[in-house]
Amino acid sequence: MEAPLSSRLPLEAIRVGVGAADWRAAVRAVGEALVAGGITAPAYTDEMIATVEALGPYIVIAPGIALAHARPSAAVRRTGFAIVTLAEPVAFGHETNDPVRLVVGLAAADETGHVDALAALAEFLADEERQRALLAAPDPASIGALIAAYERARFGGQETAADRAPDDGEPRGRPERETERSGGIA
Repeated sequence: MEAPLSSRLPLEAIRVGVGAADWRAAVRAVGEALVAGGITAPAYTDEMIATVEALGPYIVIAPGIALAHARPSAAVRRTGFAIVTLAEPVAFGHETNDPVRLVVGLAAADETGHVDALAALAEFLADEERQRALLAAPDPASIGALIAAYERARFGGQETAADRAPDDGEPRGRPERETERSGGIA
């Protein structure tokens, strides 16, 4: 069985320490991560924002965690995830689960193809120690390693997508923190 998280979460779709002034900026950041990971086209970001504007902050699924998503559309290239940790918590307007520090972006190519991955994500995030480690991760590679360790334990030691070296020949240095790219202060 392909590991449901690491196979759908490329390192390019992980951002750490992102500054966001409000919930729209936080959703836009996770949308940009989905685009960087080759998961969606930029139009999907606007679809996620429109979903929150229409339906409210129901995407804040647990204390401090938002699951930004929209319906399957032509803007989705493949089913996948992005993860963004925020430098400072942001209010989404949820009565009990605000403020948000972790934004997960989900893009589904169809109505059912993401169910296994979503179940694995829920299990991964249900552990408070893993949540703390994820929020404390200094870079995307550290988040990838957390997910790989979870998948090895959960799926019986099978090699996961996060364990395999990329085969595209491209160098893989430490991805920059969002604040390093933007010239901001971490």
